Amino acid sequence: MTPSVVAIEAAERLGLAVTDPVLVQETNNTVLWLAPHPVIAKVGTHAGSAELLVREHDVASALVALGAPVGRPLASVGPIRHAATGFVVTLWDRVDHDADGEPPGLIVGASLRSVHEALALCDVSLPSFRVGLQRARSALADDARTPALAAFDRAFLRDAFDDLLGELDSYSLIDQGLHGEPHDGNRLLTRAGLRWIDFEAACVGPVEWDLAFLAQDARAQFRDVDPELLRLLETLNSARTSTWCWIQARFPEMRWHAEHHLAVVRARSGHQT
Repeated sequence: MTPSVVAIEAAERLGLAVTDPVLVQETNNTVLWLAPHPVIAKVGTHAGSAELLVREHDVASALVALGAPVGRPLASVGPIRHAATGFVVTLWDRVDHDADGEPPGLIVGASLRSVHEALALCDVSLPSFRVGLQRARSALADDARTPALAAFDRAFLRDAFDDLLGELDSYSLIDQGLHGEPHDGNRLLTRAGLRWIDFEAACVGPVEWDLAFLAQDARAQFRDVDPELLRLLETLNSARTSTWCWIQARFPEMRWHAEHHLAVVRARSGHQT
């Protein structure tokens, strides 16, 4: 049974007849617009996705209650575990957004700051941002998971990842609640303003981790930023992103990102290609 069928079955059990489903994404999870209803379904299909989707739902629900600018889970519907497959399905309100719009950095930075303020009041337990880094490094250790990555590049990425993690250990970090992956693909430009989505990577860590995903004009909205730590975390994020994208290199877009972020790590390590 495919994840899309699982999502449709879950919706129909809630009385939502899905006649025109639209596949939105099928990389980390399967994401489906349950048209004609303004509902998005996320189906966890990879190892560990059930835990991440449940925590994401908990975090988003808590942030909505605090008035934060985030995507809203479907009212009164918690995560659903599909009996036959074990897949977890979460349902979300769909909003129209301007996919070609580019909000000013001032707006992006201020909006993310308001999410951080709400996360400081959120009582959902969050893991350290280091957990996501170690998870990526563990995945990189398995040759079979990155068949498209040349052996030379794999060895380089492993060594660079380890060096960067070692450098991180030399810092004394001030932790706070973070979105975890606030890149431009995880925010929607709606008529009501920006809305942040995809809180699967929500974590605690230094504010510089979230800023590593932002453009410079958005970063300018934050004070007391350590520029050296920010640069280190930018590079670590590229090592992490390259790893996950090489694992999904069968998708052309993922292959492009894999190569791009590998080049970033190599350039910052002083090894230009």
